[in-house]
Amino acid sequence: MSSAMLTPVNVPVGGTLQDTLHVSLVEADLYQVSEVPRQLKLRRALCVALSISVFIAAFFVFDSYRSVVNTVGKDAVPSIIAAEQIRSRLADAHTNLMDLFLLKEEANGASGKAYIAAINQAHDKLLSAAQNITFGDEERKPILMAMTQLSEYERVVGMALVTKDPHDLLLKADTLMREHILPAVVELDNANFTHLASSYAEGRQAAKNYFVTFLLLSMLLVVALIEAQVKMFAIFKRIVNPVMLSGLLVFIASVSCMAIKIDQISSDLRTAKEDAFDSGHVLSQAQALAYSANAQESMYLLITDKQAQAKQTALFTDAADKIFSSKIGAANALIADPKELKGHGLLADELVNVTFPGEHQAAVDTLKAWVEYVYIDKEIRQFESSGKHEQALALCIGKLEHQSDWAFDRFNAALSKTLMINQTQFDDGIARAMSSIKQLVYLLAILLLAPVLGTIVGIQKRLVEFRE
Repeated sequence: MSSAMLTPVNVPVGGTLQDTLHVSLVEADLYQVSEVPRQLKLRRALCVALSISVFIAAFFVFDSYRSVVNTVGKDAVPSIIAAEQIRSRLADAHTNLMDLFLLKEEANGASGKAYIAAINQAHDKLLSAAQNITFGDEERKPILMAMTQLSEYERVVGMALVTKDPHDLLLKADTLMREHILPAVVELDNANFTHLASSYAEGRQAAKNYFVTFLLLSMLLVVALIEAQVKMFAIFKRIVNPVMLSGLLVFIASVSCMAIKIDQISSDLRTAKEDAFDSGHVLSQAQALAYSANAQESMYLLITDKQAQAKQTALFTDAADKIFSSKIGAANALIADPKELKGHGLLADELVNVTFPGEHQAAVDTLKAWVEYVYIDKEIRQFESSGKHEQALALCIGKLEHQSDWAFDRFNAALSKTLMINQTQFDDGIARAMSSIKQLVYLLAILLLAPVLGTIVGIQKRLVEFRE
């Protein structure tokens, strides 16, 4: 626009009313023209402010999901898995100790070596858990309790190994393991699981709220950018401002990519936590309980007092029912309709939550192997209660087909396979989510720079043209 257009009009003295009206209209036009730079600058400021607001909202979305992914993948879940592994190793060590006395082996025999290996693994994992404390005393206290009581347990075991009649010492060791050490490890598991559940739920809800805010602000920014284009068209009679249009299109593409990435992260988190980890946690609990039940089976044959045997039978039954409830009926008839299994034991809950390829068959094999193991245990107790101790002992420690150790190893192998399926899916889901989180960093930069640069450069060019 030339400077001639902005030259005021001088009205001759004594002009007519028509001349006066003409001057007033010219002055009004000049006033509107003088307002153009201010209006463009206001729109520039608005678009930049909205761009910064969009960036802040997007950053909070990014930070919320990053926090949830870190909690699930790095903080709580590894500690929960470690707690269940500690529990399994301790229960396995206790079983091997009972077998050592049951078979009357030397301390350096097969059962003794297996006991030492399992105890050492438990110590190693307890030490790792102590080095990975995230939630303060909620983890520190149960870890300290487990370590202290485990030291006492090993002292009692040492005494039992050199005593002619270890009966009372074995009962004391059993009480220490069942009533003090394993409950402390369960408390460690629960502390991490509680924090995981609350952090996961609260983090995802916060991320969703921030994402809705991000979308609303993005829509406002798009409207503001389009309105600025329309205003400049009205002033300069040009349909498009290429720089602003480019910034707008890049911004819209970035918002779309952001939405896609957020959906992927949410889906990967759901796969890792709700599908893979929840199943894995249930299976780990079942494995730890199974090792404890196996120890109770051996302890049952070690003692002769009927009342003490009845207590061991009750302990075994309680653990077995937590794994799969005998009250529900025959497992084979219910596998086809897993919804009926919900709430009837850990293995039943796993069958309800089957998600991944191969998981259903592995879970079915695990349940069938466990049912067979429990059936063999009943035969062992029937032999023992009938005075056939040698037959009961042979069935308990036997590794031939349809003997107890064979059935337990078969169960453990099937469960480990099911666990591995879920662990692999968990690791993959967390890896994908973390990869998407890293990609969001680049999107955040584009979300800020595209509209800001497009607005500043685009409007600045028009302001330069206007001054010329």
